[in-house]
Amino acid sequence: MNRIRFIAAISLCIPFVIAGIHPGIAQDSATAQDGYRVWAGTGESPLALPEKDPVHEALPPTSTPLGNPFGIECLSPDTVYLTTIDDHSVWRWQESDNVLHRVAGNGKQGYSGDGGPATMATFNWPHEVRLDKNGDLYIADTRNHVIRVIDAETGIIRTIAGDGQPGFQGDGKSGDAVRFSQPHSVVLDGTGGALVADTINHRVRRIDLATGIVTTFAGTGKPALPTNGAVASETPLFGPRSLAVDDQYIWVVLREGNSVWRIDRETSKIEHVAGTGQKGHTGDGGPPLHATFRGPKGIAIDGQGHVLVVDTENHVVRRIDLTANTIETVGTSSKSNMKRPHGIAPFGAEAFLVGDSEMHRVLLGR
Repeated sequence: MNRIRFIAAISLCIPFVIAGIHPGIAQDSATAQDGYRVWAGTGESPLALPEKDPVHEALPPTSTPLGNPFGIECLSPDTVYLTTIDDHSVWRWQESDNVLHRVAGNGKQGYSGDGGPATMATFNWPHEVRLDKNGDLYIADTRNHVIRVIDAETGIIRTIAGDGQPGFQGDGKSGDAVRFSQPHSVVLDGTGGALVADTINHRVRRIDLATGIVTTFAGTGKPALPTNGAVASETPLFGPRSLAVDDQYIWVVLREGNSVWRIDRETSKIEHVAGTGQKGHTGDGGPPLHATFRGPKGIAIDGQGHVLVVDTENHVVRRIDLTANTIETVGTSSKSNMKRPHGIAPFGAEAFLVGDSEMHRVLLGR
């Protein structure tokens, strides 16, 4: 059949970054460290401020306290979205005004606000976010165990799947008849569906956006590594934590499985890409299949087709060159001083943004 051409929206950031420096951020606004520089955040959570109150004022990125930034997404060359865990919020940066605006969440923890403005809603550890071609924003509201969406025109938020309770149920059903258990990642598959990393259920599930019907796309619920070459829905997944898409594959990073896999969109078969499944930080300069990771929690495909993996518990970003069949660590933890990074997104042909979560900042790396 004809392959559906679908490129992740984050790749649209590519043309507007020259030599890793975005024109909307002054070069002297942050300190470069081992190939990284601070793109957003002050290094301090708003919960550490004297008033211990969420920041509502729109400020330049490097003047905005960001409490544990996790998910990062970009729809167009001048727009970035990110989530913060400490104040349960979603933020938007646009080059036109070069400030961060809170666009979802009132800064408090909870599960409320459906049917009203997203800025008045509450979340519970929102992780990854994705935008569709209309600008509607999909949010994995992880500890509320639901997927929510914000309408681009009205700003109204609603839950599209999940009942707010952890568990596994609802395949073949929709809405609050469905249960997830800590969904961490959501991506749009380009064929009318949203794929969800249903982490604790060890599955990837698909929401049909036209009907709302949820099905299991990959995984059996068994916490084990997949069988290379198996049909994705007929083999286990071990803690699917983050998803990425391109025109040929669905990419999956396994947190407990310490490895990277991809699912062919035509054959539905899963292929082992990187990681032995054992914990460690080894293998740089060699084949990705011989490498080890420690609790990876983010994945993206950059503008050159490299696979970027956030190796969270090793406090680094790893880059896989599929053509050369090699893996490398981008920078070193001793110099860049990352602490438990999470979300990642391409930001130029050779650059990326990564949420340096427990350092309360977003870094621009190369």
